[in-house]
Amino acid sequence: MQTDEFNSTGDAAKVFNMGEQEAFDFFFRQYYTSLCFFANSILQNEDEARDVVQDCYVKLWNGHTITERANTVKSFLYTAVRNKCLDFLRRKKVMKASEIQLIKAGSESDFEYFDEVAFAEMIREIVRHIEELPSTMKKVFKLYYIEGKKYRQIAKELNSSPDAVRQQKVRALKIIRQKLLLFLTFF
Repeated sequence: MQTDEFNSTGDAAKVFNMGEQEAFDFFFRQYYTSLCFFANSILQNEDEARDVVQDCYVKLWNGHTITERANTVKSFLYTAVRNKCLDFLRRKKVMKASEIQLIKAGSESDFEYFDEVAFAEMIREIVRHIEELPSTMKKVFKLYYIEGKKYRQIAKELNSSPDAVRQQKVRALKIIRQKLLLFLTFF
């Protein structure tokens, strides 16, 4: 089973047939990156965000069987991460005006929450599409956009020419844009 194909309708039955450890691993690979991004958007601290997300996965593991809740795991994780982040902020008493708005009840903070979830999901999709690129294209894309290297540095590292690197980057962008356009039409 490919982990990228999970949707709440058809593949929930496949997750149900997995063992607990395999289902947990599936959900960890599926949502960890986007949950860390989501937590970091609230906490503004990557290390604390990772700790919060890991705590939420522990809570998922220690809870009722994962396979019986396959349809609600995503919602559970986002809600648990949000609540844990807010608890963390309360304990630290480092609430800024924007963090206080997240705690307030009301439609405005609810919209902010759902905007953050949507953005985190879009980041998850981007990362997934980057990982699906052919190996050279993926390496060029990561070196250029994530590590911030120049065409000449990448060309030297890959034993290639700067023009070939630029072409690989352009092709990768085109592929990712096409896939994201499909994602955004359904989102």
